[in-house]
Amino acid sequence: MFNFANWILSGAVLTSPFMALDTAQVETPVVETETAASAEVAPAEVAPVEAFNRTEALARANASLNAIDTARGQFSQLDPNNHFSTGTFYLNRPGRLRFEYDAPVPLLIVSDGTTLAIEDTDLETVDRVPLVSTPLNLILRRNTDLAEHADIISIERKAGYVAIRVADKSGEAEGELELFFDPEDYTLARWEAIDMMGGITTVQLNDIELGVSVDPRLFRIEDPEDEDDRRR
Repeated sequence: MFNFANWILSGAVLTSPFMALDTAQVETPVVETETAASAEVAPAEVAPVEAFNRTEALARANASLNAIDTARGQFSQLDPNNHFSTGTFYLNRPGRLRFEYDAPVPLLIVSDGTTLAIEDTDLETVDRVPLVSTPLNLILRRNTDLAEHADIISIERKAGYVAIRVADKSGEAEGELELFFDPEDYTLARWEAIDMMGGITTVQLNDIELGVSVDPRLFRIEDPEDEDDRRR
């Protein structure tokens, strides 16, 4: 089963009223062609198109990400194979994040600010990668500047959000990440991780609480061998 953890370990580039996501609910922009009837409409009768300042959108997105200190809430995830999962997340920027998956998914993802650990309780394994080599580093770093730290592929209005699509500037991570922001206050609503095969994993955040007290012990995870040694 493809999941968020597999996508992180593969080296892919990371990522409102938050509802459980159904792919049928995701809107696809429609490009309308001009018909003979529409060509006859007088200019005064055509509704003006709202100007979209991409530079301002990028600046507001950076400011919104950098304003986040601590947070907790729920998340829902839909992977390319339409496997749906949920869980609880905790955040303490810079660098610290915890994703607890609800049963039956046996995964726990923890970033301690230096490494990102993925624990599989079924297999009794813990895999670690440097945080800087993962897409999560884009939103967990102390000072986020998407234009400086990533290649900007597109900035557009999409499905009712401001969508910013990026790729890893260093070339260390494969794939792309699209971040979706509320157009009113630029709250990060969800992200879509696109792997090299074009598969999309969507992570959507629910019931977010900002500026909350978060136990620092949540951002630690021990290897199974260390736990065995401690019991002896």
